[in-house]
Amino acid sequence: MKLEYLTDGSPDCPLLRLYDFKPAEAGRLHAAVASLASGITARVEVHRLPFVEPIAGCRLTFVRRGWDQAVVRGAAQGEFECGFTADTWENVAGLVEPFANGPSGFQWLAGTPGEAALLLSATGQW
Repeated sequence: MKLEYLTDGSPDCPLLRLYDFKPAEAGRLHAAVASLASGITARVEVHRLPFVEPIAGCRLTFVRRGWDQAVVRGAAQGEFECGFTADTWENVAGLVEPFANGPSGFQWLAGTPGEAALLLSATGQW
């Protein structure tokens, strides 16, 4: 699974995209998101997951919060954080789950009011 930040090239930019993955990798991403929803974990450094290949040093951390902040830029270039409540992480887990049965299509996982959208796409297209 690749993690990449796109600044331009589409009206949907800026966006972070997770793409080019196998069903098992989508299943592992689903498990990571579900752990945020259930409270098992409070942070998931997506870029450090063993099945994720960050492109150009892109870093993304999922965080369990008391409010929905969506995606915000971090202090360093290429660093982002996506924070949601437990209920929203549960919804995101539901959006990721079908990709574990066979990656096809795409799904927006986060949008406004964030500073970048978050896309899960089997091919990288949307």
